[in-house]
Amino acid sequence: MYSRLHGFTLVELLVVIAIIGILIALLLPAVQSAREAARRMQCTNNLKQMGLAIHNYMDTYREHFPAGRPETGTRTRCHALFTQMLPYLEHKNVYDDLDLDGNTLTGKHRFTVIPEYICPSYPNEPVFGDNPDSYWHGAETTYQAVGGTIYSEDQEVVTSIYGDMPNNGVFGWRFWRRISQVGDGLSNTLAIGEFVQRDEGAALPGNVRPWMLGDNGGNASYTFKVVQYSINAGLNRGDPDAVPFNHLEMCSHHPGGANFLVADGSVHFLQETMQLTVYRALATCDEGETIGKVPE
Repeated sequence: MYSRLHGFTLVELLVVIAIIGILIALLLPAVQSAREAARRMQCTNNLKQMGLAIHNYMDTYREHFPAGRPETGTRTRCHALFTQMLPYLEHKNVYDDLDLDGNTLTGKHRFTVIPEYICPSYPNEPVFGDNPDSYWHGAETTYQAVGGTIYSEDQEVVTSIYGDMPNNGVFGWRFWRRISQVGDGLSNTLAIGEFVQRDEGAALPGNVRPWMLGDNGGNASYTFKVVQYSINAGLNRGDPDAVPFNHLEMCSHHPGGANFLVADGSVHFLQETMQLTVYRALATCDEGETIGKVPE
């Protein structure tokens, strides 16, 4: 007597495979979203660490913020903001090993990665290239300080073919800002934001530069950007000559906006749709602007 074997028919097998495929399709976006949430949280932590570093710097240097790009006489390619923060980010060994009066273009530790200076959502490797003579090559930073904004043609600025630079931000060209000079209050003034901008069609790293470099040998800032345009979640701009280098948009690989460190040490995610007038007002230290609070 023969027993009848039981198993899946071809139709049943196809149905099971289809169901599994649907479940995978439903789960993948959730997994990707969870991963991005984790990366954004790590990016927030990077900025918080920089906020602590800046405040510890101010405790040491009589309530002065570090300079965006310090006063160095006629010298160029100097150490700047991201070097000044190193001792307060538990990287004092790197800081002590640097020639602070030397040329950063060929400086030691040019290719040393500082984890706090790289957003985990950045798709490029943290070190780009291996040519020490190129301002493109080195260990990168995906953050830039906020260098104020330009409101009028008669405003006091440092002129530059790479984009004029005002003196109304927490950070700027060849000055140190004192806490008492932040008229808007620390909680209403942006300090550092995400920056991963590249021109349309350009390869990575685009306009991202090594953390060690303060300038390009001229008046192009590699440590801060002047806020003139909205947060650019699109990352690219169509015309490579449309925006001066010093005025390139803050931007990130996080959907919908970018993380920003506020001068009081808090970190906020600013939406790409926020009003430009509010965003630009938050970029300055000037008192009396109608801006309200930093968005939560």
